[in-house]
Amino acid sequence: MPKFIPYDPNQSKMVVINYADQLQPGTFEFAINHIIDTQLDLTVFHPRYKNEDNGRPAMIRRFC
Repeated sequence: MPKFIPYDPNQSKMVVINYADQLQPGTFEFAINHIIDTQLDLTVFHPRYKNEDNGRPAMIRRFC
């Protein structure tokens, strides 16, 4: 299985925006984020990353 950089929705970026604070429950954006995180099988993308034994972990997250 490929290595990925751990995702933390509470982290701050270089632009001081906490994306977890921006996604308010009940919004379309919140729903899309929830679907991607919990309902979609993203393993179809794993073969593209060949970093199991060496290499930097890949970033798997989108905008939030």
